[in-house]
Amino acid sequence: MVQIIPAIISAAAALIVCLINNNYQRKRDESTRAREKEQQQADLTAHLEEIIANQDDSTSQIRNEIGMVEYKLSELAKHVEKHNNVIERTYELEKRTELQEEKIKVANHRIEDLEQTVKEGIGA
Repeated sequence: MVQIIPAIISAAAALIVCLINNNYQRKRDESTRAREKEQQQADLTAHLEEIIANQDDSTSQIRNEIGMVEYKLSELAKHVEKHNNVIERTYELEKRTELQEEKIKVANHRIEDLEQTVKEGIGA
């Protein structure tokens, strides 16, 4: 029995030391995890701020591109309008030309008829 009491005291001391050590390690691990979590949050915040800054730059570039496309479209619309006007005028000129050609054909037929009448009148 004399040996059991020191063994129990020794075991109790070992248990107490283990509990104290485990408690210390747990607190150390928690504080390490907390620091890591804070660092991750800080990194994430910095990354998000960088993304937002890049997005602002991208948005600005997109707006500039949209403005350029709108300008080019308006210029193209002007050119198309000019082209359409030329096409319309050309179409009108072709119609007039056809009419003039028809009038010339009619006039030529009249002239031929008159010449033939004159030739018949002279021959008769």
